[in-house]
Amino acid sequence: MFANQFLTLKKNQDFISKELMTTNHSKPVQSLKLFASALIDYAGLFPPANLELAQAFHNFVFYRQSEYNWMLNKFIIPAGKLGELSEILKGMEIDDVIPLSVLGTGGETSAKFSENLGKDTENIKGILKSHPGVLSFDVLEARLPKDLFEKDNDDDLLDLMINASDDLEKAFGRNIPVFYEASLGDEYENAIIRVVESIASLNKGCGFKLRTGGVVPAAFPPEGQIAFAIMTCCEFGVPMKCTAGLHHPIKHFNEGVNSYMHGFFNVFGAGILAYTNNLDEEELLDVLNDEDPYEFVFKESGLEYNEIEISNAEIKEAREKFIVSYGSCSFDEPIEDLKTMELL
Repeated sequence: MFANQFLTLKKNQDFISKELMTTNHSKPVQSLKLFASALIDYAGLFPPANLELAQAFHNFVFYRQSEYNWMLNKFIIPAGKLGELSEILKGMEIDDVIPLSVLGTGGETSAKFSENLGKDTENIKGILKSHPGVLSFDVLEARLPKDLFEKDNDDDLLDLMINASDDLEKAFGRNIPVFYEASLGDEYENAIIRVVESIASLNKGCGFKLRTGGVVPAAFPPEGQIAFAIMTCCEFGVPMKCTAGLHHPIKHFNEGVNSYMHGFFNVFGAGILAYTNNLDEEELLDVLNDEDPYEFVFKESGLEYNEIEISNAEIKEAREKFIVSYGSCSFDEPIEDLKTMELL
């Protein structure tokens, strides 16, 4: 389980008497359902799960039929594995449409990025044609080439985004939002501003993708980086999604990776609060650093955090328009934690 305090609390009879953990309403309450609706993009192919594609895809289909399918969003798959998925689909009967979020191949240079995008597009068109009505594709995720950030201006960065959106629209006859990720180091403020400002200038419904963890301590960004990304995306009206590290609701120290792990209550709570209440950086850091599960109070009428009340309508709008989803190689762990917290 995600923190020693939860293991202790679970055994404590006082734990279940807390307002956060009990309710007179059916579970989940409406605010939690809106907070966690379509929250998780399943990334079972990636560490630490590292599943084979057949297993990961079968898991996703199974989760889509489960009691908690309302928490599930898209199946994340690299464009280079779509041919393998096509073979797997030949032996399956699927009753509903499977939504894909495709990871673009990217490239170390802008030229290579564009070349690979062309190949990725053909792979996507190929699998959609081979399995009509089985899959849907309306999001591409892509890591930006590092060479773009070695230049003093963002003309080439914006050109790359414009060309990518134009090429995707020509290929699929509709706008395909792209969530762009950049390599972030010590100078993360500059990189985040450049990417987010370019996305806003593009005005094609694209978004910013923030890496929030991994399998080594260095993969977990400082809270300041997350807060800055949230504030910047809010300021420019750019949606954002997260990837990796958010297996559990609350920030906690994880001995397995020897690092503090961010919680999805913390990160998405901060995003919703920033969107609805215009929190500043210091206030966002308080939310991101909060290790007390009792501070996030889900009620039938809305979410309460530190005496701030957010209505269900505000939660719904923030999730739909701003803080969209996060990629996770586990769908079971978040659910088990929410059950432990008596929220499901």
